[in-house]
Amino acid sequence: MSRYQPIEPALIDWDNGIPRCQKHGDIYFSTDGGIAETEYVFLQGNQLPQRWFKQSQFSIAETGFGTGLNFLCSLAHWLKTTPNTATLNYISVEKHPLNKTDLQRAITSWPELAEVGAELLEHYPPLVHGLHQRRLFNGRVSLTLLFGDASAMFADIDATVDAWYLDGFAPSTNPGMWTPELFKQIARLSKPSGSFATFTAAGIVRRGLKAAGFEVKTQPGFGRKRDMSVGQLINPPQRQKNQPWFEYPATKTKTKQAIVIGAGLAGCTVSHTLAEQGWQVTLIERHPKIAQEASGNHAGVVMPRLTADMSAAGRFYLSAFLHTTHWLNQLKKRDPTLPWFQSGVLQLCNERQQQRMQKLKLPEDILEICNTETASQRCGIQTKRGGLFFPSGGWLEPPALCRWLLDDQDENITKLLNQSALTLKREDGEWQVVGDTGLIAQAETVIIANGYDAERLLGIDSFSLKKVRGQLAYIGSTSQSQNLKTPVCYDGYIIPSHKNMHCVGASYDINDDDTKLRPESEQQVLSMLTEELAEFDSSEPRSGRVAFRTSTRDHLPVIGPTPDLAFYKNNYADLHHGKPARHYPSAEYLPNLFLSFGHGSRGLISCPMAAELITSTLNNEQAPLTTDVINSVYPARFVIRQMRQQP
Repeated sequence: MSRYQPIEPALIDWDNGIPRCQKHGDIYFSTDGGIAETEYVFLQGNQLPQRWFKQSQFSIAETGFGTGLNFLCSLAHWLKTTPNTATLNYISVEKHPLNKTDLQRAITSWPELAEVGAELLEHYPPLVHGLHQRRLFNGRVSLTLLFGDASAMFADIDATVDAWYLDGFAPSTNPGMWTPELFKQIARLSKPSGSFATFTAAGIVRRGLKAAGFEVKTQPGFGRKRDMSVGQLINPPQRQKNQPWFEYPATKTKTKQAIVIGAGLAGCTVSHTLAEQGWQVTLIERHPKIAQEASGNHAGVVMPRLTADMSAAGRFYLSAFLHTTHWLNQLKKRDPTLPWFQSGVLQLCNERQQQRMQKLKLPEDILEICNTETASQRCGIQTKRGGLFFPSGGWLEPPALCRWLLDDQDENITKLLNQSALTLKREDGEWQVVGDTGLIAQAETVIIANGYDAERLLGIDSFSLKKVRGQLAYIGSTSQSQNLKTPVCYDGYIIPSHKNMHCVGASYDINDDDTKLRPESEQQVLSMLTEELAEFDSSEPRSGRVAFRTSTRDHLPVIGPTPDLAFYKNNYADLHHGKPARHYPSAEYLPNLFLSFGHGSRGLISCPMAAELITSTLNNEQAPLTTDVINSVYPARFVIRQMRQQP
């Protein structure tokens, strides 16, 4: 299982335009012609593009992303030879990725790949350990980059790979990658009869692949190399049950039609993402307008919630943050009027917290440790202490984003407003959503994204949701307060002036149903502000707002398929005895019923990731998160924990 490790970027020497890795002393592509080598070794070695003509979805996985040459060559051929309905899933691992400057320099070596190279540079992720998924060419191509050790990263994903490019530096210079564990993972992730091709014919590679279940053949190599290896999987490994209660089978749908219940940020993001991927969505909302609950706040902060140990929770929020900021930037390119402002975000904290975060060694474009002077410079006004600065964070107007998302896919999203979903039942292979006047809508697939009301609609209470009252204050901006350039977070937060107001938040009142503005809550919010930023001592509130967030016991959202609780209780009730996982059956779920709620105060970054995770599951595509991170937000986690703790 992968664990967070700071990424060390590749150190490159340039030799007559050819990049050479300082660590391994090996070149990234052949001096005899990099493109020709890729086409001969990897495409022809895997009988591509002939094979992908026969499939609407094709998956390629690679060891050693390097300069991206194999990806770019494959992509160029794939775009030329496949219909617009085809999709490509490309997975690649890299322990020491190139920084963007070196990557750009390498790509200029291949003018014929300029178009696909520009698309890669546009979507190339920051150098942070973990899984980074990007959609290219209007969603037709899914690029999943795994930054970290190859064996560990592949061990923590699920995939069905058609063809493997076994690249990376030669076994003689990089023996640490070509290991029996890597070959086992390659076999585990391969489809039956999945193929591989590699430039090397080294004995350690051929023997390792044979031991993992591959038939291995030697054929003439490229250029000055005498031999290379190709083959296919002939003895697929028996699937190991590690955590069968978290396994989810391939989704089966007759139609790409879905109902989404709840038109806040969770519902709007999943509706938009599904619609972009060819789904027809019916969005049901009990209010007469969208984004009326917590998603209706005047402004909200986009920043991660890091943990010092980079637990699954910390990695979830970091992955969600990186995904969401990239996604928002792409939307902003399409429509510059979108109210998303990538100003950076300052989080004030003490020196001990700063030191703990510094050990993560995140790139400076993701996290900067600031003393008091630097913190003041970053936000534009005087602070009383230093903190953490997230340069790629920012703030946005949630209601405007929700409206934009629905308008953008207006032809594919039907809005049913002022309709309360009271009951949900399954009839003849479809879910029926019933309101006080009868049937509202029915479809094969439903996503419940209505926050605290989800448990009532589901008729279960296994999620132990908490309803958290939050009161905001809106204060008028002044000539001095206009100097605030970034959101500043502490026990509360303040956001730069927007429409001549600052949004200041927020109280945190658990299981408090009071919808009215309270003077004591307002005073609490303003006191937290002035304690940190003396600039606002004389600020008077203009108005305020009360909204309710939905939180869970572990402060992580609930994202994914709905467990069949009767099956879980019948089959996993004795988990506390510690029996091996192989003795348990794979989990069962309520058919095509998915959940996205419990996002709490981090919904601005977790909702878009939840939308991607649900959409990828429904489309049987590569997941945007590693398996352990997915399990940390999986709806079944609460019932499994309960069964493990039973006496």
